[in-house]
Amino acid sequence: MRQAEYEALSLRMRHGYEYGETKGVGFFRAASLEGMSGLIHGFTARKGGVSAPPFDTLNLAFGKTEPMDAPKNVQRNFEIFCAAAGVPYHSLCIINFEHSANVVAVSGVDCGRGIVRGPLAPCDGLVTNDPAVTLITSHADCGAFFLYDPMHRAVGAGHAGWKGMLGRIGRNLVEAMRREYGSNPADLIASNGPCICRNCYEVDEALAAQFEAEFGVPCSIAGRPGKRQLDLEIPAAVQLLEAGVRPENITLMHACTFEMPELLFSHRRVRGKTGDMAGFIKLT
Repeated sequence: MRQAEYEALSLRMRHGYEYGETKGVGFFRAASLEGMSGLIHGFTARKGGVSAPPFDTLNLAFGKTEPMDAPKNVQRNFEIFCAAAGVPYHSLCIINFEHSANVVAVSGVDCGRGIVRGPLAPCDGLVTNDPAVTLITSHADCGAFFLYDPMHRAVGAGHAGWKGMLGRIGRNLVEAMRREYGSNPADLIASNGPCICRNCYEVDEALAAQFEAEFGVPCSIAGRPGKRQLDLEIPAAVQLLEAGVRPENITLMHACTFEMPELLFSHRRVRGKTGDMAGFIKLT
């Protein structure tokens, strides 16, 4: 995609987010998805849970490496989240992320995976057309994708670090929904979630060059010598557009995890000693 084309299409996208609290739990939401009937979605803030520092307080990740939060705290946090979001605890299906672009289709038989049952196969994206399932993704700087097909009643959710973004997990989610449920990309309503912003995301020049080669538009600005400041929202939008999602149906939230310590966890801000937020989406 050429830069001029992207800039013109960006003007037709939606920008920003809605934030509200229910039962002491904060949620970031896209207005385009919030206005759709038959759907629950959101991205949690860090408020309202029971975890102690550095996981304070609504940590929604059991962790894979030290330091790790106490499992009983994470389980309680999920119970608190479910009560506030209005989703059943037993409906949760949590990605087993590996910083890839793999997408898995799930159904009611997968409810409880990653929380009260064993994990899914490694994946960073989930799709379903089963209202029994709540798709859950984990984040602490990495990007999120939310997708909804109101015509075929299907949803998708993704976790996108720089590896998954380069692997075009957003496109892979669109393709999985088309393959599994017959979704037309032009019908999809899409949003990202809070993620680390360009001003706070320093990367090597070589990585920034990979992004510009892959997506065809500038995805970074100059930083310190030998460094660039990478914008994850640009490649997120480009891959959705190139997959056939209409610009009018794409929302970019522009909420930076690094810059909002009172509301959002950030792996980079505290060098890994932190909790995770959850992205979630469910048919009703």
